[in-house]
Amino acid sequence: MMRKLFLIVLLIPTYVFSQEFGFKISYTMGSPESLYLMDDNRVYKITSTIDEIYVFKTGEQAKIYMKNINLNILPPINYQIGNAKIYLHESNSVTYYMNDSNLGSQGDIKSINDIVFTYANNSSWNNRSGVTGKLTKIGNTPITYHTASGKGGYRGKIKSVGDKNFIYEGWTGYGEKIGIVGKLIKIGDVKINYYKTDYDKGFQGKLKSIGAVKFNYYIENAINKKAGIVGKFKDQTGKDSRIVIYPFQL
Repeated sequence: MMRKLFLIVLLIPTYVFSQEFGFKISYTMGSPESLYLMDDNRVYKITSTIDEIYVFKTGEQAKIYMKNINLNILPPINYQIGNAKIYLHESNSVTYYMNDSNLGSQGDIKSINDIVFTYANNSSWNNRSGVTGKLTKIGNTPITYHTASGKGGYRGKIKSVGDKNFIYEGWTGYGEKIGIVGKLIKIGDVKINYYKTDYDKGFQGKLKSIGAVKFNYYIENAINKKAGIVGKFKDQTGKDSRIVIYPFQL
Protein backbone atom coordinates (compact mmCIF):
# COMPACT_ATOMS: atom_id res chain seq x y z
CA MET A 1 0.00 0.00 0.00
CA MET A 2 2.77 2.46 0.95
CA ARG A 3 4.58 1.75 -2.31
CA LYS A 4 1.41 2.53 -4.32
CA LEU A 5 0.94 5.79 -2.44
CA PHE A 6 4.57 6.72 -3.09
CA LEU A 7 4.15 6.11 -6.81
CA ILE A 8 1.01 8.26 -6.89
CA VAL A 9 2.86 11.12 -5.19
CA LEU A 10 5.66 10.84 -7.76
CA LEU A 11 3.17 10.98 -10.63
CA ILE A 12 1.22 14.01 -9.39
CA PRO A 13 3.75 16.70 -10.48
CA THR A 14 4.01 15.10 -13.93
CA TYR A 15 0.24 15.25 -14.33
CA VAL A 16 -0.17 18.74 -12.94
CA PHE A 17 2.53 20.24 -15.16
CA SER A 18 1.93 18.16 -18.30
CA GLN A 19 0.44 21.03 -20.33
CA GLU A 20 2.06 21.65 -23.71
CA PHE A 21 -0.06 24.65 -24.64
CA GLY A 22 -1.57 27.58 -22.80
CA PHE A 23 -4.38 29.73 -24.24
CA LYS A 24 -5.32 33.29 -23.38
CA ILE A 25 -8.83 33.95 -24.67
CA SER A 26 -9.90 37.29 -26.13
CA TYR A 27 -12.65 39.10 -24.25
CA THR A 28 -14.96 38.75 -27.27
CA MET A 29 -14.49 34.93 -27.14
CA GLY A 30 -13.96 35.03 -30.89
CA SER A 31 -10.66 33.15 -30.85
CA PRO A 32 -7.56 32.58 -28.72
CA GLU A 33 -5.95 35.98 -28.19
CA SER A 34 -2.54 34.37 -27.81
CA LEU A 35 -1.13 30.96 -27.03
CA TYR A 36 1.89 29.78 -25.08
CA LEU A 37 4.02 26.89 -26.27
CA MET A 38 6.65 25.16 -24.11
CA ASP A 39 9.95 24.05 -25.66
CA ASP A 40 12.20 22.47 -23.01
CA ASN A 41 13.21 25.39 -20.73
CA ARG A 42 11.70 28.00 -23.06
CA VAL A 43 8.16 29.29 -23.43
CA TYR A 44 7.01 31.05 -26.62
CA LYS A 45 4.18 33.57 -26.61
CA ILE A 46 2.53 33.40 -30.03
CA THR A 47 -0.19 35.30 -31.87
CA SER A 48 0.26 34.98 -35.63
CA THR A 49 4.02 34.95 -35.07
CA ILE A 50 6.35 34.56 -32.11
CA ASP A 51 6.02 37.71 -30.00
CA GLU A 52 8.02 36.81 -26.92
CA ILE A 53 10.50 34.12 -25.83
CA TYR A 54 11.07 33.35 -22.15
CA VAL A 55 14.25 31.41 -21.36
CA PHE A 56 14.14 29.94 -17.86
CA LYS A 57 17.00 28.34 -15.96
CA THR A 58 15.27 24.94 -15.95
CA GLY A 59 12.42 23.12 -17.61
CA GLU A 60 10.64 22.94 -14.25
CA GLN A 61 10.59 26.74 -14.03
CA ALA A 62 9.14 26.87 -17.55
CA LYS A 63 6.40 24.43 -16.49
CA ILE A 64 5.56 26.57 -13.46
CA TYR A 65 5.28 29.65 -15.69
CA MET A 66 3.05 27.75 -18.14
CA LYS A 67 0.71 26.92 -15.27
CA ASN A 68 0.25 30.55 -14.20
CA ILE A 69 1.95 32.90 -16.74
CA ASN A 70 3.03 34.74 -13.61
CA LEU A 71 4.86 37.95 -14.56
CA ASN A 72 6.74 37.92 -11.26
CA ILE A 73 8.89 34.99 -12.34
CA LEU A 74 9.79 36.28 -15.82
CA PRO A 75 13.56 36.43 -16.50
CA PRO A 76 14.75 40.03 -15.93
CA ILE A 77 17.01 40.67 -18.97
CA ASN A 78 15.45 41.31 -22.38
CA TYR A 79 16.57 41.91 -25.97
CA GLN A 80 14.80 42.56 -29.24
CA ILE A 81 15.22 39.59 -31.61
CA GLY A 82 13.83 40.66 -34.99
CA ASN A 83 10.08 41.11 -34.37
CA ALA A 84 10.21 39.22 -31.08
CA LYS A 85 11.46 40.01 -27.58
CA ILE A 86 13.49 37.52 -25.59
CA TYR A 87 13.74 37.37 -21.79
CA LEU A 88 16.71 35.69 -20.08
CA HIS A 89 18.24 35.33 -16.63
CA GLU A 90 21.76 36.08 -17.84
CA SER A 91 23.60 37.51 -20.83
CA ASN A 92 27.22 36.38 -21.12
CA SER A 93 27.79 37.05 -24.81
CA VAL A 94 25.91 38.62 -27.74
CA THR A 95 26.81 38.48 -31.45
CA TYR A 96 25.21 40.21 -34.45
CA TYR A 97 24.75 39.55 -38.16
CA MET A 98 27.01 41.84 -40.20
CA ASN A 99 26.68 43.55 -43.60
CA ASP A 100 27.64 40.38 -45.48
CA SER A 101 24.64 38.52 -44.05
CA ASN A 102 21.39 37.82 -45.90
CA LEU A 103 19.02 40.75 -46.18
CA GLY A 104 16.46 40.21 -43.45
CA SER A 105 19.05 39.59 -40.72
CA GLN A 106 21.67 42.35 -41.09
CA GLY A 107 22.19 44.13 -37.78
CA ASP A 108 19.99 41.69 -35.87
CA ILE A 109 21.20 39.57 -32.98
CA LYS A 110 22.81 36.32 -34.15
CA SER A 111 23.28 34.65 -30.78
CA ILE A 112 22.91 35.17 -27.06
CA ASN A 113 24.94 32.83 -24.88
CA ASP A 114 24.59 29.49 -26.69
CA ILE A 115 21.26 30.26 -28.44
CA VAL A 116 21.62 31.01 -32.17
CA PHE A 117 18.86 32.85 -34.08
CA THR A 118 18.09 32.56 -37.80
CA TYR A 119 15.84 34.95 -39.73
CA ALA A 120 13.84 34.69 -42.97
CA ASN A 121 15.70 36.18 -45.93
CA ASN A 122 14.22 38.65 -48.39
CA SER A 123 13.04 36.18 -51.02
CA SER A 124 10.09 37.25 -53.17
CA TRP A 125 7.80 34.78 -51.34
CA ASN A 126 8.88 36.06 -47.92
CA ASN A 127 8.49 39.69 -49.00
CA ARG A 128 4.99 39.13 -50.36
CA SER A 129 3.98 37.26 -47.22
CA GLY A 130 5.46 39.75 -44.76
CA VAL A 131 7.78 37.07 -43.41
CA THR A 132 11.18 38.68 -44.17
CA GLY A 133 13.13 39.21 -40.96
CA LYS A 134 10.96 36.89 -38.86
CA LEU A 135 12.60 34.12 -36.84
CA THR A 136 13.00 30.83 -38.69
CA LYS A 137 15.08 29.07 -36.05
CA ILE A 138 15.65 29.46 -32.30
CA GLY A 139 18.52 27.25 -31.23
CA ASN A 140 17.59 23.84 -32.63
CA THR A 141 13.88 24.66 -33.01
CA PRO A 142 12.84 25.43 -36.63
CA ILE A 143 9.96 27.79 -37.40
CA THR A 144 8.04 27.96 -40.68
CA TYR A 145 5.35 30.29 -42.04
CA HIS A 146 2.52 30.05 -44.53
CA THR A 147 3.69 31.85 -47.69
CA ALA A 148 1.24 30.57 -50.32
CA SER A 149 -1.32 33.07 -51.56
CA GLY A 150 -5.05 32.50 -51.27
CA LYS A 151 -8.19 33.61 -49.48
CA GLY A 152 -7.47 31.72 -46.27
CA GLY A 153 -6.36 34.80 -44.34
CA TYR A 154 -3.37 33.03 -42.81
CA ARG A 155 -0.59 33.99 -45.23
CA GLY A 156 2.41 35.08 -43.16
CA LYS A 157 1.20 33.31 -40.04
CA ILE A 158 3.17 30.56 -38.30
CA LYS A 159 2.94 27.17 -39.99
CA SER A 160 5.04 25.18 -37.50
CA VAL A 161 7.23 25.51 -34.42
CA GLY A 162 9.44 22.46 -34.01
CA ASP A 163 7.16 19.45 -34.56
CA LYS A 164 3.98 21.39 -33.72
CA ASN A 165 1.93 22.31 -36.79
CA PHE A 166 -0.54 25.22 -36.91
CA ILE A 167 -3.65 24.75 -39.07
CA TYR A 168 -6.12 27.52 -39.87
CA GLU A 169 -9.69 27.67 -41.17
CA GLY A 170 -9.70 27.83 -44.97
CA TRP A 171 -11.88 30.12 -47.05
CA THR A 172 -15.55 29.44 -47.65
CA GLY A 173 -18.35 31.90 -48.28
CA TYR A 174 -20.13 30.76 -45.14
CA GLY A 175 -16.94 30.89 -43.06
CA GLU A 176 -16.32 34.44 -44.23
CA LYS A 177 -19.89 35.38 -43.34
CA ILE A 178 -19.52 34.22 -39.71
CA GLY A 179 -15.93 35.48 -39.36
CA ILE A 180 -13.92 32.29 -38.87
CA VAL A 181 -11.72 32.32 -42.00
CA GLY A 182 -8.05 32.30 -41.03
CA LYS A 183 -8.68 31.40 -37.40
CA LEU A 184 -6.53 28.73 -35.75
CA ILE A 185 -8.31 25.35 -35.77
CA LYS A 186 -5.50 23.01 -34.71
CA ILE A 187 -2.10 23.11 -33.05
CA GLY A 188 -0.25 19.86 -32.61
CA ASP A 189 -3.00 17.35 -31.84
CA VAL A 190 -5.23 19.90 -30.06
CA LYS A 191 -8.30 20.86 -32.09
CA ILE A 192 -10.02 24.24 -31.80
CA ASN A 193 -13.66 24.49 -32.86
CA TYR A 194 -16.06 27.39 -33.43
CA TYR A 195 -19.86 27.60 -33.45
CA LYS A 196 -20.87 27.44 -37.11
CA THR A 197 -24.52 26.46 -37.54
CA ASP A 198 -27.53 28.68 -38.07
CA TYR A 199 -28.87 27.42 -34.72
CA ASP A 200 -25.99 29.12 -32.86
CA LYS A 201 -27.67 32.52 -32.94
CA GLY A 202 -25.88 35.16 -30.92
CA PHE A 203 -22.60 33.24 -30.71
CA GLN A 204 -21.98 32.11 -34.27
CA GLY A 205 -18.25 32.25 -34.99
CA LYS A 206 -17.28 32.26 -31.31
CA LEU A 207 -15.07 29.66 -29.64
CA LYS A 208 -16.80 26.34 -29.12
CA SER A 209 -13.96 24.23 -27.74
CA ILE A 210 -10.22 23.87 -27.32
CA GLY A 211 -9.37 20.21 -26.95
CA ALA A 212 -11.84 18.78 -24.42
CA VAL A 213 -12.61 22.20 -22.89
CA LYS A 214 -15.93 23.61 -24.09
CA PHE A 215 -17.23 27.19 -24.01
CA ASN A 216 -20.96 27.63 -23.55
CA TYR A 217 -23.15 30.68 -24.21
CA TYR A 218 -26.72 31.69 -23.41
CA ILE A 219 -28.93 30.36 -26.18
CA GLU A 220 -31.71 32.24 -27.89
CA ASN A 221 -34.99 31.79 -26.04
CA ALA A 222 -37.71 34.10 -24.74
CA ILE A 223 -36.20 34.45 -21.24
CA ASN A 224 -32.67 35.14 -22.46
CA LYS A 225 -33.89 37.54 -25.17
CA LYS A 226 -35.88 39.50 -22.59
CA ALA A 227 -32.82 39.69 -20.33
CA GLY A 228 -30.59 40.74 -23.24
CA ILE A 229 -28.06 37.97 -22.64
CA VAL A 230 -28.36 35.89 -25.82
CA GLY A 231 -24.87 34.94 -27.01
CA LYS A 232 -23.12 36.03 -23.82
CA PHE A 233 -20.60 33.70 -22.19
CA LYS A 234 -22.21 31.25 -19.76
CA ASP A 235 -19.57 28.81 -18.54
CA GLN A 236 -16.51 26.74 -19.38
CA THR A 237 -16.74 22.95 -19.00
CA GLY A 238 -14.43 19.98 -19.40
CA LYS A 239 -10.75 19.37 -18.70
CA ASP A 240 -7.79 18.52 -20.91
CA SER A 241 -4.39 17.64 -19.44
CA ARG A 242 -2.63 18.88 -22.60
CA ILE A 243 -3.69 22.49 -22.18
CA VAL A 244 -4.29 25.26 -19.69
CA ILE A 245 -6.85 28.02 -20.22
CA TYR A 246 -5.82 31.18 -18.43
CA PRO A 247 -8.49 33.20 -16.56
CA PHE A 248 -10.08 35.84 -18.76
CA GLN A 249 -12.29 38.88 -18.25
CA LEU A 250 -15.35 39.61 -20.34
